Amino acid sequence: MAKHDKLNLTIAKAERNTDFPVLKYSSTERGKVVDVTVKDIDGTPYDLSGFDLEFVEELYNGNIVVDDGSQDNGGSFAKTDLKNGKFSYQFQEGAYQYDGWAHFKFKQNDNLIDTTEGFAIKIIDDIDAELDESSYVAYFEKIKSATQTWENQARDLLKSAQALNDGNHSKIAILETGLDGVKQQVNDLSSKHENDKNALSSRLDSLNQEKDILKQRVNSLDQEKNALKQRIDSLDQEKNNLNTQVNNLKNKDAELEREIEDAKIPTFNTLSEYQTWAKDHPNRLAYVLDDTK
Repeated sequence: MAKHDKLNLTIAKAERNTDFPVLKYSSTERGKVVDVTVKDIDGTPYDLSGFDLEFVEELYNGNIVVDDGSQDNGGSFAKTDLKNGKFSYQFQEGAYQYDGWAHFKFKQNDNLIDTTEGFAIKIIDDIDAELDESSYVAYFEKIKSATQTWENQARDLLKSAQALNDGNHSKIAILETGLDGVKQQVNDLSSKHENDKNALSSRLDSLNQEKDILKQRVNSLDQEKNALKQRIDSLDQEKNNLNTQVNNLKNKDAELEREIEDAKIPTFNTLSEYQTWAKDHPNRLAYVLDDTK
């Protein structure tokens, strides 16, 4: 059975130093287990009873590994003695890909309770899984021979390049002159683009100002329209009030005319005419021109 690595970690605190644990693994290793002992800042065992455990590693490629042991492709926790802060963790495959900086978190009901100090994980690349110790010398001799061959080829290529360089020097000069012309054209186009951009920006600012002025004018006209509408509503109300007053006056005038008409003393030619009228108008006075008839 493979021997487990050991980690003695304290709860994270404000003071930090450069003395931190380092775990070294091969990039081809899998299933490594580390036995962890967590202590409080005073050195006493940290009671992890009732806490959920979580491994977090920030890989040097920018990715972050978060593992609570519940995923199918994740690692796993063995809670050996939580009362005394002891547990084991088997790393998931993502931890063997890149160097990283890791720590353990302790949660309860999804609330973070505490975090351990950090530790480094160093991944060492294997040379070749097929090489054994007896073939190391031959392996490096082969590398040396290949390197020498590459150096010889590089020297030959350098000589050929030098010859080409001498033969094409005038062509290079012509190309450099043409390149200068192209650079000047690019600079001219860049300047024109910048000028056009500035002109468009200025025009856009002007249009935005005109838009703001028109918007203010529209708002002002809306206010004037609302004021006129209120004035029209007020005049309509005044007109209705005047119509009511006119109708009231007309009614009073008709009533006065009736009262005046009623107040007039009628005149009858004969007494019999008066008596007939008096039946419908008791207690009213009247003139009778001839009271004998």
